[in-house]
Amino acid sequence: MKQSKNNAIQGLRFWAITLIILSHCGFLAQGGLGNNIFFAMSGFFVCQPFTQDNFEFNYFTPKAFGHYYLKRFMRIIPACWLCMFFGTWGLNFFDFRNFQTDNSLLLNMFFIKSKNHLWFLQQEVFFYLVAPFIILIIAAFKKLLGKLGLAALQMNLAVFAFLNLLVFVSYQLLPKAPALFLNGNGYASPLRLWLFLIGMSFAYMLKLVKLLAPKVSAAGVRTLEIVGSVYVVICLILSIVSSVDILTLIDKRLSDCYVGWEHPVLITYMAALAIMILCLLSEVNIVRRFMGNRVFTLVGNVSFSMYLLHFMLMLHFSDLSAYRIFVVVYLLSLAMSIAIYNYVEQPLINKTKEYLN
Repeated sequence: MKQSKNNAIQGLRFWAITLIILSHCGFLAQGGLGNNIFFAMSGFFVCQPFTQDNFEFNYFTPKAFGHYYLKRFMRIIPACWLCMFFGTWGLNFFDFRNFQTDNSLLLNMFFIKSKNHLWFLQQEVFFYLVAPFIILIIAAFKKLLGKLGLAALQMNLAVFAFLNLLVFVSYQLLPKAPALFLNGNGYASPLRLWLFLIGMSFAYMLKLVKLLAPKVSAAGVRTLEIVGSVYVVICLILSIVSSVDILTLIDKRLSDCYVGWEHPVLITYMAALAIMILCLLSEVNIVRRFMGNRVFTLVGNVSFSMYLLHFMLMLHFSDLSAYRIFVVVYLLSLAMSIAIYNYVEQPLINKTKEYLN
């Protein structure tokens, strides 16, 4: 199912990766917020292709599972392993002879353990492993709803509510199940499934809004677009002013307030709503055009490899000032990621699409 790329979404990826790199270089400390944006996006875009009613029912077939895993594998693994190999033999970040600790190349390659910033990738990969089963649960739930004769509007509202119930359940239960913990960044932690589920729920809210859109007057649409645009701008501003650096200037008692880490559920809900709004804004909307500018889009397209590479590179510029580390690492990781995107990621994604079609 072909989807057109919304460059404003790539702009949001730019915003998230920039917050993360700034945080690792010692500015703003909003890396947790950037990670939550990515979690929301991952959940949202797993479900977002379901633009046709009951498309989820395809997941009752093994073929659909196979296609899903092949696309995810080709999207993540080649670029990931390439960066890891470079991190091992170019940057001494991993040890290929180590088979036990977080420093092991092999254990990181198969996400059994993760070193430093790669805990995030470990979370993403395990979510993608379980995502088809969640979609299968959604399909079964919709089958049940279908027997009640619900209209599409009611059905999507019910799925939205159901997924938010799963957010609550997973948030309560997964941290109490150590057997399901992931070993990353030096400690065991639960799969943060609830954050991905928030993004998934808003994909259905997007469908709901699109179903309601024809019933809204032109003046109402314009008003809602203005409100949505203001919301996105406020979120962008808050992502800066809520940083511990700025909060400390306001009140020194907030010196340990790391919003992205302390309020991940709230941040992810806010991010998921912003993603949905960016998907709804018209192409001429000033906020969508700003977020979709060429620079933001370029960085957003290559943000995956930038995330993998930047921390590995940082360790080799520790003698520089924080500002210079940021500039050097950002530009170096951007240049390398552009090459990976153009010569590895995109060709493999295109070949996979050709094969599946």
